Amino acid sequence: MKPVNQILTHENNSAEILNEKETPKLASKWTSADAIETYNIDGWGAGYFSVNEEGHMTMLPEGQGGPAISIMDVVTEVQRQGIGLPCIIRFHDILRHRVTHLNETFAKVIREANYKANYRGVYPIKVNQMREVVEEIMDAGRPYHYGLEAGSKAELQVVLALNKDPEAVTICNGYKDSDYIRLALLGVQLGRKVIIVIEKFSELDLCLKVAKEVGVEPILGIRGKLSSKGAGRWEESGGDMAKFGLTANEIVRAVDLLRQQEKLSCLKLFHFHIGSQIPDIRTIKEAILEGARYYASLCKMGAPLEFLDVGGGLGVDYDGSQSRSDFSINYTFEEYVSDVVYQVQSVCETENVPQPNLVSESGRAVTALHSCLVMNVIDQRFPLEKKTTLENVESLKSDFVFEVYEILKNINLRNALESYHDAQAKREESLSRFKLGHLSLAERARVEEICAEINNWIISNMKRMKRIPDEFYELRKKILVQYVVNFSVFQSAPDHWAFDQLFPIVPIHRMNEKPKVNCTLVDITCDSDGEIDRFIANDEAYSNALRVHHLKPPKSYFLGMFLTGAYQDIMGDMHNLFGRVNEVHVFTDDDDPEDFYIEEVIRGDTISDILTANQYSVSELVKSIRQQIDQKIKDTSLKPRQGMQLVDFYTQVMQGYTYLRN
Repeated sequence: MKPVNQILTHENNSAEILNEKETPKLASKWTSADAIETYNIDGWGAGYFSVNEEGHMTMLPEGQGGPAISIMDVVTEVQRQGIGLPCIIRFHDILRHRVTHLNETFAKVIREANYKANYRGVYPIKVNQMREVVEEIMDAGRPYHYGLEAGSKAELQVVLALNKDPEAVTICNGYKDSDYIRLALLGVQLGRKVIIVIEKFSELDLCLKVAKEVGVEPILGIRGKLSSKGAGRWEESGGDMAKFGLTANEIVRAVDLLRQQEKLSCLKLFHFHIGSQIPDIRTIKEAILEGARYYASLCKMGAPLEFLDVGGGLGVDYDGSQSRSDFSINYTFEEYVSDVVYQVQSVCETENVPQPNLVSESGRAVTALHSCLVMNVIDQRFPLEKKTTLENVESLKSDFVFEVYEILKNINLRNALESYHDAQAKREESLSRFKLGHLSLAERARVEEICAEINNWIISNMKRMKRIPDEFYELRKKILVQYVVNFSVFQSAPDHWAFDQLFPIVPIHRMNEKPKVNCTLVDITCDSDGEIDRFIANDEAYSNALRVHHLKPPKSYFLGMFLTGAYQDIMGDMHNLFGRVNEVHVFTDDDDPEDFYIEEVIRGDTISDILTANQYSVSELVKSIRQQIDQKIKDTSLKPRQGMQLVDFYTQVMQGYTYLRN
C-alpha cells in the first residue's frame, strides 16, 4: 500500500475516469443543496441534519428552523482536547427531542380521538444500555411517565434502580427464573408498576409460586403469539413460529389457571410483538387489529386488563427511500401513532370493552438518530497502478504476455465482450503457468496489469455501448478506489457486517466541493469482511460506491456514519482486539443556540483494557518482554539504555488507544 501523497500523484485514477464519464461537469457552482441531494440527507436525516454554507454537516437538535451545530466544529474541539478518532458523538438534544416527540405525538392523537386512556411508553434498554443514554431518556420522559423495559436479570437491576416514577410502567420480558421474578416483585414492594410478562406457559406456575413465597401480589401480563407476522430482516421474531409468546390455546389455559387460583385480578396487560424495524404500515395495522381483538377477548373473559403493549417495530428510515425496503419505512411517526390509537379504539368500541392504556417499546426510533461515528481516512488504494506500454511488454520477451497485450491494443466497442472473455481466459492461464513454473512473477504481474487495463477501458466506455452485458456491470467494483478508514466494522457497525444493514455515510466537511471519486471503504482490521461496499443512494435502493472527495494530504479527511445509536454500541465485537471507541456527549449551549459544549468524554478502551478483558495479565506481558530484553543486554545485543527505552515504549503503547493515531 503506497502512502497517500504518492498515490495522489498517480495519473491514471480510474475512479476519476469513471466519474468524468458518468457525471459531466456542470456550469453552475456546486452548492450545499447539491450535497444534500447527492447524499439524500433530507431522506434519512428526519430533519436533524443538513449542510451549511461552509460545506460542513450540521446537527439540528430541534429539527428544521432551529439552531444548527457544525459537526466539524465538534471534531475540531475533540481533537483540541486530545481525543483520538474514531469517536462517537452523541447528540443528547436529539435523544431528548425523540422522546418528547414520541410522547407528544401520542398525547396529541389521543386528545384528537377522544381516546379514554393514556399512553405509557417504555424504553427497551437492550437497544442501547449505556448509562448516559438511559438516564437521558428517563430525564426527558419524566413529564410523560415514560418507563423502561428489561429482558434479563442484569437489565432489570438497572431498570429497578432508575425507574422511580410510581406512575411509569416497568415491563419485564424475556425468559425468567426465580431470581428474576423476585427482583420484579421487589419493584412491586417499592410501589412501582412492575409488570411480569408471561412469555411461555410454564413461567406462570413459577411466577405464582414465587409470589406466594414472597407474599406479594404480582402484576402480570401475557404475551400473545400473533398470526400476524412482521416483515424485513427481523420478521422471524413474530408470527406463529416466534420464540416468545403464548398460543391462543395457552392463553385460555392461563386465564383458567389464574381464575382457579383466584389470581385473575393480577392480570393487567396483554402484550404482542411482531418484530423490529417494520417497513410497511399495513403489517403494523394488521398486527394492531389482531392484538386489539386478543385484548377485547381477554376483557370479556373477566381479565381486568389495564394496558395493551403493542411492542416494538416502529422503524427508522436508514436509506431515506420512504419505502418498504428492509432498511426504510413507508410511514411517519404520526401515521404509526394514529393507527395504534384509532385501531384499538375502534375494536374496543365495537366489543364494548374499556379502552386500555397504550404501551409501546419503540427503542430504535428513539435512539438511532442521536449518535454518529466520526472516522478519519488514513490511506487510499487504487486498483490500477500504471499503464502498460509496448516497451514494457517487449522487455520481458514473453510471447504469452504479448498475446495478452494484443487484446488490449485491439479492443473496441464491437469486440469488447469477446476481448473481455479472452482476457479472463489468459489471466486464468497465467495462474496455471505460474504454478507450474512456466511463467515468471514479473510476467504474471504484467498480465494482471493488462487485464486490469482492459476492465478499465470497458467501464470507461460503457456509456457508448448500445447493449451492455451483465458481466460489465460487475466490473464496476473492480475499478473503485478503496479508502482505508480508521475504524473497525465489527466494533462500530456490527449490523452491517452481520446482515448488510445500511447506515448513511457522509463526508462531514468539504461539502461545498463537488465529490469526484467513487470508492468503497475498508477498515483497519485484518479481515476481508471489514469492508463497506453498499451505500444509500438518492435515486435507487443502494449504490456499490460512495461519492467522496480527493484526499489533500497532509490535511485530514473525515467521514461520518450516522444513525448508529440503536444496538451498535452494545453489540460491538473486539475483532483484532480493537475495543470501544472514544465517545463525547454534545449539548446545545443554552446561552448561544448556535454553539455547543461537550458535557462528558468517555475514553475508549486502551490496549491494556482490552487485553485484560481477554484474560491477559498486563504485568506478566511486560515482565516477559523485560526478561527478553534483559537477556539481549546480557548477550550485548542491546545496550542497557536501549533496552530500558524499549521497555518504556512497550509499556507506553500498552496504555494507548487501540486504533491508529491521527
